[in-house]
Amino acid sequence: MRKLYLFVAVLLALVLVACQGEGAGVDDSLQSGRAHLEAGEYTEAIADLEAAVEADPDSGEAHFLLGQAYNRTGDLMKAADEFRTVTTLDPDKAAAAHHNLGVTYFQLQEPGAAVAEFQAALELDPDDPDTHYQLGATYLVLALSGSDPTSPPDPQLLEQAVAEFEAALELKENMAEALIGMGNVYIQQGDYAAAIEALQRAIEQAPDSPEAYYALGEAHARSGDTAGACEAYDRFLALDPPSNWRIQGEQVMTSLGCP
Repeated sequence: MRKLYLFVAVLLALVLVACQGEGAGVDDSLQSGRAHLEAGEYTEAIADLEAAVEADPDSGEAHFLLGQAYNRTGDLMKAADEFRTVTTLDPDKAAAAHHNLGVTYFQLQEPGAAVAEFQAALELDPDDPDTHYQLGATYLVLALSGSDPTSPPDPQLLEQAVAEFEAALELKENMAEALIGMGNVYIQQGDYAAAIEALQRAIEQAPDSPEAYYALGEAHARSGDTAGACEAYDRFLALDPPSNWRIQGEQVMTSLGCP
């Protein structure tokens, strides 16, 4: 249960980053593709952006946006190919492309490859709090992904996660995602009071975050506060999480004897 919920929570928090457009001089199909992408019309976006790439194979913007569109439709291998192309084609977009490639590798359940891409992004843009956070989140998943589910998490990877979450918080004070990450690390380290404090701070910043309430429920449950755990899980369910995660929360509440 520990490993499953953390993986889901972290995955929901991982997002692609955008890059600035090329301005009014871009091709019509590129403009149309961007508009469809922003509207969530991914099939139309892909058609336009594939045409833009065919018309101008050296357009980093077209490859970048096409990678985002492929990612949104779950075509992750094609998304990775597009972001990888951007890293070599357009230096101005390389940091964002490495970041998005890291997210895509994470979605492909290749956290080791994701780490390498997030590190590459930080070499180009060391002051990006989102990449620091997502690198920390990936270290956290790696810390929990040992072959023996009963073994404790890797302490060195937990410390690496903490370092990245702290870096994110230094760059973006009270960043909710980083506070949730810290809370999850504290849970694994057995410091439930620190976990509860961090997660309550996260909820102050993001009161509609199911990830924060789920982790808060875990922290209360492990500290022996069943009433606090039930309240947190109840708030989690009220936020209408994805169905598989909802089932997980309901199972935990049943095991705790929540009303």
